[in-house]
Amino acid sequence: MKQLFRQRLTTHLKEMMRYLRLVFNDYFVLALLFVIGGLGYYYSNALKQLHTGLWWAPILIIGILLVSVQLGRFATLIEAPDYVFLLPREAELYQYLKSGFKYSLSIAVAIQVLFWILVMPFIQVTMHPMAIDLYLLLATLVILKMTWLNTDFARKYHLKRNWLSNRPLFRWLVPVITFAFSIYVNYWSGLVVSVVALAVSYFSRNQWATRSLDWTTMIADENSRMHTVYQFFNLFTDVPTLQGSVKRRRYVDVILNQIKLIPKNTYLYLYAHGIVRDNEMSGLYVRLLVIGTLFLVFVKGEILPIFLSLLFVYLIGFQMIPFYFHFSDNAFVHVYPVTNEYQLKSFQRVLLYLLTTVGVVFAVAVAAVNFTTIITIIGVIVGEALEIWAFVYLYLPRRLAKSERVR
Repeated sequence: MKQLFRQRLTTHLKEMMRYLRLVFNDYFVLALLFVIGGLGYYYSNALKQLHTGLWWAPILIIGILLVSVQLGRFATLIEAPDYVFLLPREAELYQYLKSGFKYSLSIAVAIQVLFWILVMPFIQVTMHPMAIDLYLLLATLVILKMTWLNTDFARKYHLKRNWLSNRPLFRWLVPVITFAFSIYVNYWSGLVVSVVALAVSYFSRNQWATRSLDWTTMIADENSRMHTVYQFFNLFTDVPTLQGSVKRRRYVDVILNQIKLIPKNTYLYLYAHGIVRDNEMSGLYVRLLVIGTLFLVFVKGEILPIFLSLLFVYLIGFQMIPFYFHFSDNAFVHVYPVTNEYQLKSFQRVLLYLLTTVGVVFAVAVAAVNFTTIITIIGVIVGEALEIWAFVYLYLPRRLAKSERVR
């Protein structure tokens, strides 16, 4: 079983590396370096303006640490057919899942260390802890994550005591209590609470490790985990294994009903309704819009907000391009009495509306944060207007023509 996990892990890592090469291309890495450098610079300047005794600092620290504990799920790499083919060897799957636990823990520990490094300067400035306290906090983080993963391990089995796999209890309540002890009492008390929670979850293995597996839950959890991973990759590239779903959104009907039902608006109707109702495409649009807005809200300066707004406008527009071919495999659209010229103009019109909405939101965010820097506000508005026009009317037709040739 350990050999089976190693084989699947090798295949899994190869797939992840293939997508990561597409995500971290030269342009994105360059942009990421600018973003990290800019955020690091502003973080450093913000720390200089802080002091001890801030009432909101402990709450913010607990919130950040709580978020860090949620990252990194139990990777089983179980597939749906395993329910049939591995069922005869169910008793041996405990060793397989233990290998998955160790792999998941290694990833989770790396995430906790990264968050600890990021939040450590803020803790030092606002709370002035001793060096040993910071290392105790790191140990508490790691132990809480081990507890979190161990209860997720228990969730894969049919349990007599369901509280052992209670997600709200071990993911939220126990970490909040532990961090509250660490921040408001002392770091040793938080470490003790985390060790007790780990002991409870670890020694309960004798009660469930020999029981039957809950295959439905195990497969559903792994599918959910991989769906989250693929959604991240889908922000940057097309993921064939990510299956979309359709959802009616009545609150957008006020806008969609403005489209006149005439022949030349056939593709305009399809694209507008398709993007709104497609969960993957609309979710991608909203996620990038929210992430970009948050960046712009927390970033001040003259040049960096302009650069970030232009970067996210481009990313959103670029991710919308594949939807042009969304209906190409539908046989009915090929019998419509509508030329490709109308198709391109319709897609340009929809994309222009979407990017203009993004531009307005970004401009408002920049104006609210940098209201004293008129040059930045004007730079964002003018830069976004020029970029959207060039993207929709110059770049998009050439990009689509190139994609048509290789299809």
